[in-house]
Order: sequence, then structure tokens, then C-alpha cells
Amino acid sequence: MGEQDRLLVDFTLLESSKKNLKDIKKALKDIEEHRDDIRDIWGHDSIAGKMQEFVNNWDNYRRELLENVEDLGKQVDTSLRSFEKLDLDLKNATEKKNGKNGGS
Repeated sequence: MGEQDRLLVDFTLLESSKKNLKDIKKALKDIEEHRDDIRDIWGHDSIAGKMQEFVNNWDNYRRELLENVEDLGKQVDTSLRSFEKLDLDLKNATEKKNGKNGGS
């Protein structure tokens, strides 16, 4: 079996991706809490109105982005667990086969 015939899975990359997606999800959720904190500094009503319009649009896009990040996080987690299980199953099958063949 040649090197190109193997599937190499970077578990560290999958774990860090999972963590990063959780951090992004948290940051996107936390933004909503800070939105109202800056309302008082907007000043003039026309500026405040435009900023409110921007915030409302951003909220819609942020919710959509949050859903996508959550979905991607679930997919990464499922992939990671599947590859870990497959890796363990292959290890056990190899050990079982080697045990039956006298370790050779």
C-alpha cells in the first residue's frame, strides 16, 4: 500500500477547529449583549437612526452566521468522533488479526 493509498486524519486540527468554532459561536452570541452598551454614544437622532438600521441588519446576518458556525461545529464534531471510532476499530482489528497470527 503506497502513501497515496492512505487516509491521514489530523486529529489535532479537527480538535482545534472544534474549539475555534466554539469560540466564534460564543463571540457572536456575546456581541448582542454589547450592542445596547453603545447606544448612548451615537449622538444625533439621524446618526442614531442609521446606526440602529445597521445594528438590525447586522443582527440578521449575525444570526445566520451563527447558525452556519453551529452547523459547521456539529459537522466537525461528528467527523472527529467518527474518525476516532474508525481509528480505534482499525487498531482493534489489527491487534486481533496479529493475535491470531502469532503476532506476525
